Amino acid sequence: MMIIDLNLLPPEHKTKLNRLIQILFAKNILEFIAVSLCLFATMLLWSWMALVQQFNDLSESALLIGRDYTNYNQEVRKVNNICRSINESSADFYPLIPKILEVANSLPDTIHLNSVSINRQDNQFKISGTASTRNELLTYQEQLGQTTWLKTASMPTAQLLQKENINFEYQTTLVGLPKLRALETPRPSRQTRPSDE
Repeated sequence: MMIIDLNLLPPEHKTKLNRLIQILFAKNILEFIAVSLCLFATMLLWSWMALVQQFNDLSESALLIGRDYTNYNQEVRKVNNICRSINESSADFYPLIPKILEVANSLPDTIHLNSVSINRQDNQFKISGTASTRNELLTYQEQLGQTTWLKTASMPTAQLLQKENINFEYQTTLVGLPKLRALETPRPSRQTRPSDE
């Protein structure tokens, strides 16, 4: 059996019908493209909103961390300044106890010391006390003069006019001990505003 197609449409209607089919096909393709673009734009919008939210959260946490750790940074600066001043002061350390013991061991029983002062910034050594006799005081002055870390100095003659119970003060310069440097005062750290909470 044969199928016979009869086309009873005039040629004008045929061309119009072909154009209508082409227009409907183009319309369907454009609708599909428009729906696809809308879906793609919606996905981009949602992802952009999610990224903006993550960025805001990250910025907020960075600000909170900055506020929290500012106090820690200031405390660390203070500790560093203290450590620096300790290191600078220990650079000039010199054991003075053996020197003081040397002076104390050479002290006769008849002389009583009231004070011993060692000023390393000015390199001064000063002792004061009471001697029972002038000869004991002169002997002790000679012993101090033989000490290698003290410069030889004489006592004031006014102290040598008495024969007994002489109050004396002996002042001399230190030799061989390093002079102390003046330490820098720690710089005050910058104060930050209290955080607005």
